Amino acid sequence: MSHRSRAMGVAGASLALTFALSALMGAAGPSVLAQEGTPVSGVGTEADLTAEPWTWPVDYVVDGKKQRAMYQPIDPAQITQPWNICVAFPHLKDPYWLGANFGIAEEIRRDGVKMQLFEAGGYTELDKQLSQMDDCVAQGAQAIILGAISAEGSNAKVEEIVAKGIPVIDFVNGVSSPDVSAHARVSFYDMGRTAGQYMVDNLVSGDEPVSVAFFPGPQGAGWTDTAYQGFLDATEGTPITVVDTKWGDTGRDIQLRLIEDELQANPDIDFIVGNAQASVSAVQAVREAGLEDQIKILAFHQNPPVYDGIAAGDILAASNDHTVIQGRIAVDQAVRLLEGQTLEPSNDVGPVITVMTPENLKTEFVWESTFAPKDYKPEFTID
Repeated sequence: MSHRSRAMGVAGASLALTFALSALMGAAGPSVLAQEGTPVSGVGTEADLTAEPWTWPVDYVVDGKKQRAMYQPIDPAQITQPWNICVAFPHLKDPYWLGANFGIAEEIRRDGVKMQLFEAGGYTELDKQLSQMDDCVAQGAQAIILGAISAEGSNAKVEEIVAKGIPVIDFVNGVSSPDVSAHARVSFYDMGRTAGQYMVDNLVSGDEPVSVAFFPGPQGAGWTDTAYQGFLDATEGTPITVVDTKWGDTGRDIQLRLIEDELQANPDIDFIVGNAQASVSAVQAVREAGLEDQIKILAFHQNPPVYDGIAAGDILAASNDHTVIQGRIAVDQAVRLLEGQTLEPSNDVGPVITVMTPENLKTEFVWESTFAPKDYKPEFTID
């Protein structure tokens, strides 16, 4: 394997991340396609994340500040038993969470441990997710990876389970309880701020007022509130104004309806900015309204259809949190804790956020850090 350097665009500038990938990167060439008809033109680079050892550039949060490093997972030879890890997802109805499933499953296999996965069916199903966490414990889970439906609503259950000696890993969405055992996530505040800063630096010029309709996703989910605030903070003091904000579950039909309602009420907006499903739905709604020459679209996180939209020029950019890597890190944290290891330099870590744009998809985008393979099906049990 050869060493590679890769420049990744962040917040309107190219953030040079030169990292040794001797065990991570293979030869350049066409890689596995994403879901939902990703164009052949989106090649990227193949990555062998099953290699020993894989590594990835991450930000640790240490005393409230970011500390950049290369993530080094546990050597499977150090794992003393086939630990039983339970996973609780908010849903599996979009390819973002399918990528998360893939990353977790791949690291479960690499480590030779076990997995049982539950999905609650959507962001309205907090009670069901809490019940599924109880099911995890009843079925002998030794650690739980939690993609929380609610940052606050999960706290009591997290504290109850951790008190039983079962580590709970806060995965992607965010849990506010200080008792959570570890965090495998990026800051969605930073995801929103990155999208906003990219817009300020690259998509807006002069003092002409720019109006934005923002679609964060479900209110109270944690990640949505913080992404929205990050965008607001990045655009404060600029000509950019959020003139309307519409909250709702990330189901595609729900997001499409919200955007159609917005276009009916406020057809003079300049930008739609939102979650991945909102951005994809916006492409359809804006085109059907005949407003594609007026309204531009931006995403504060990604999924394969967002990639397709960027490749086609329908979406201008999206923050990328490298979902597959987050899944791998979550499993690694769980296994390390079960093996009695200390998580160093902190228990709060996530991949370095990058930006997907039409200009960098072919040269800087790594498929295998972000999306599941095209033919990947959800996996619920690995023994």
